[in-house]
Amino acid sequence: MNLIQLRSLVMVARSGSISKAALDLHLTQPAVTKHIQSLEEYYGKFLIDRTARESVLTEEGRLLYRYALEVLRLMDEAETALAKMSKTVQGSLRIGASSIPGQYILPLALGEFSKNYPEVDIVVEMGDTEQITRLVLENKVDLGLVGNVVKERQLECYPCAEDELVLILPLDHPLAQVKEIRAEDLYGEKMVWREIGSGTRKTVEVWLAQAGVKLGEKKGSIELGSTGAVVAAVEAGLGLSIVSIWAVVRPLAWKTLAVRRLKDLSMKRQLYVIRSTQNTRRPAQAFSDFILGDEGKCALDRVFADIPWFREQA
Repeated sequence: MNLIQLRSLVMVARSGSISKAALDLHLTQPAVTKHIQSLEEYYGKFLIDRTARESVLTEEGRLLYRYALEVLRLMDEAETALAKMSKTVQGSLRIGASSIPGQYILPLALGEFSKNYPEVDIVVEMGDTEQITRLVLENKVDLGLVGNVVKERQLECYPCAEDELVLILPLDHPLAQVKEIRAEDLYGEKMVWREIGSGTRKTVEVWLAQAGVKLGEKKGSIELGSTGAVVAAVEAGLGLSIVSIWAVVRPLAWKTLAVRRLKDLSMKRQLYVIRSTQNTRRPAQAFSDFILGDEGKCALDRVFADIPWFREQA
């Protein structure tokens, strides 16, 4: 019996499939099957119900699964403690990020982080807030950066940076010539939106609904899968949109579109770090400390000290 066998059991239990567990562990399916069989031989108990269509744990398997989680957690703690003793942070860091943090904020933060921890290998997974939350819950990434508060019992959620959503318009649009635009002025306008499920889309829907403006009130609206695509569509004159101010740093400097704050609707929000309460890996802890600062307080703004000049341009 060894740790990789216990890890295989945990991944099978979480995915409900030996093939999916093998994919997540970067192993072959026969290798994972062998790990499970070795555990069954060691304990003299069947751990997988062979009569079920999916890989379902038996009662004995569920019991061992709970102990396996604790063993793996303790080994992560041991790794962290030993790394602290060596005063060197090494290993891999897996980060999940939704669109705005991942495309516009995380690269800047990682540049600063890598200067302090050059021996950490970093992998970033992109997705919407719901996808990143699932990756953190399934321990496929060490932590996530998302645009909405996440309420899950197994996760911690901390604010890490401020964001502001702004209205963007083609330069030749009539509203681009208006200095003060209100939410009601958007009624009947053709809009370009992010896909359903994105943190930005959810936030915009709530705020506009509170102002009495609903999405989909004009036919021909466009829905795109990335913020960059949304900005490009507005530059091309396909409609108006509301996006993070971080996404229009270059277009604002290059004057390829108009940017306005809505007069009667403040659209500032927080971005958040989410992490598992069970994840104690040293690289993940080092990045959490770097992002959050002392006592979980927002400290990411120091990375962008020389950038906020464009906030006053909108």
